[in-house]
Amino acid sequence: MDKEKAIELNNKGARYFLNEAFDNALECYQQALDLDPTNSSVLNNLGLFHQQQKSYKTALEFFDKAIAVDSKPTYLVNSGNALAMMGIYPQARQRYLQALQQDRQHQSARVSLAQLATHTGDYDEAVAMWKKLVAANNDASYMIQLAKVYMKIKDWEKALQQLHSIPAAAGDKLAWFLIGKCEFQLKNHGLAGKAFKMALAEDPDHIEIRQHLAINYLAMGEWEEGIRHLSTILRLEPQNYQVMTELAVVYLGRGDRKKAADWLKNALQLNPDFSKALHYKSILEQSQGGE
Repeated sequence: MDKEKAIELNNKGARYFLNEAFDNALECYQQALDLDPTNSSVLNNLGLFHQQQKSYKTALEFFDKAIAVDSKPTYLVNSGNALAMMGIYPQARQRYLQALQQDRQHQSARVSLAQLATHTGDYDEAVAMWKKLVAANNDASYMIQLAKVYMKIKDWEKALQQLHSIPAAAGDKLAWFLIGKCEFQLKNHGLAGKAFKMALAEDPDHIEIRQHLAINYLAMGEWEEGIRHLSTILRLEPQNYQVMTELAVVYLGRGDRKKAADWLKNALQLNPDFSKALHYKSILEQSQGGE
């Protein structure tokens, strides 16, 4: 009877957890554990609760208890994730591999391995893992991740090949944005601009995309368009001292020291320690002193 009640409480706690009622979830899990201390599902769910709370050491303790009762691949992956969040990468990788030894097709284990390899800079392994995931699932999110690894190793052509293979669909803002970044690196500014505009069409208020479009215009020497987009960002985010500094750099490059000085002053009022603004303020002062 206690075991059945524990299952009922565990399921109730899981529903609370999914609805982000975390205190209620914890109460149910603890009651379930009191009734059945060897219920591996309860132990795993308590691990997930503490992981969500960023108490990774406590989470790992519960995952390990669950594994001691029943070494399921899911529990191994969860414990690997806790280890990874603690920065204990070799042990995390070992847990993922153990999960795959039990289930060669375990999707979560493969994704976690690929993410870990990407994070730790093991790019050959990351490429191999993401390629396997793409081949098995043809999932756009995996294609994006593979393209990102190629971008990390500055293989822009392979990244573009991957990104252009993603089926056209609504919501491909990220793909267009990454295409723009690759084309920019290849100095194909016309293609980069088109890609950034495609991404921006889906999210006109996206600051990072608009900033890249502005920089692309500036790289082509189209100063007014670049300034226009940087100014649009400041209308959206009036406290964006990074963009103020970018405007100062643009005006300094055009020889308009007054506007450059004004924007640097505004940026440093918001962040007196911003190194880029301080650097260009020093350049501006040196150039004025040399006159």
